Amino acid sequence: MLRHNIKIKWLLTFMEAIKKHYKRNFKLKIVKLSFEKVKLEDVAREFNITYRTLWNWRRIYIINGEENFSVGKTKLTAREKKIYDLEIKTRKLNTEFKIIKAAADYLQKGPPFIFEYIAKNEQNYSSYMMCKILGIDLGSYNKWKNEYVSERQKWKNMVKEEIASIFISSQKRYGSKRITAELQRSGYQLSSDTVLRYMRELNLSVSVKKCKTRT
Repeated sequence: MLRHNIKIKWLLTFMEAIKKHYKRNFKLKIVKLSFEKVKLEDVAREFNITYRTLWNWRRIYIINGEENFSVGKTKLTAREKKIYDLEIKTRKLNTEFKIIKAAADYLQKGPPFIFEYIAKNEQNYSSYMMCKILGIDLGSYNKWKNEYVSERQKWKNMVKEEIASIFISSQKRYGSKRITAELQRSGYQLSSDTVLRYMRELNLSVSVKKCKTRT
C-alpha cells in the first residue's frame, strides 16, 4: 500500500512538471546565467526548476545556438552529441584555467591560503571542484572551514562589542567613520564600510538633536 501511494505521488509530481510551460526568453536567461555560474544546482534552485531541466536546456542551447533555441528536440544525433561533448569539455577546461590563474598567488603560499581562496569563491564554484583542481583534500578543507568560521565569528562578535562600547561612550554621536578611526587607533584593521555594516546589524544609528526654532 505504501509503495503504491509513493508511486502515485511520484506520477502526480511528474505530470505536474509536464504541465509547466516556460517562455523562451525565460529559458534563455537561465541558460546564459548557468554558464556564468558553475554551480548548476544553485541556479536551478533559484528559479525553481529541476537540475535535469536546466541541463537539458543547456544542451539544446549549445547544439542549436540562441537563434534556434527550442526545447522541442531532446534526442541528439551522433554529430550533435560530439559537438556537445566538445563544448562541455572546452568550458570545463576554461573554468579550470580561470580557477588556477586566480589562485596562483595562493598556491605559492600553501594550504591555509588556498583554503581561504576556496572559501572566498564558493559562490561561483563548488568547493569540491576547486579542491579537485587545486589538489586539496576536501575533508581537510571542510575541517579548516568549520574552525575558520567559528574563529571568524568570535572575532566579529568582539569587534561588535567594541563598536557598541565606542558608540555608547560617544553618547550615540559617533558615526561609522569616527568609530573606524577609534578602532584603527586600537590596532583593528577595518574599513568604514565594514564598521557601518556591523552598526546596521546592531541597529546602531546616530542620534541627531533637532534644534528648536524660536518664535
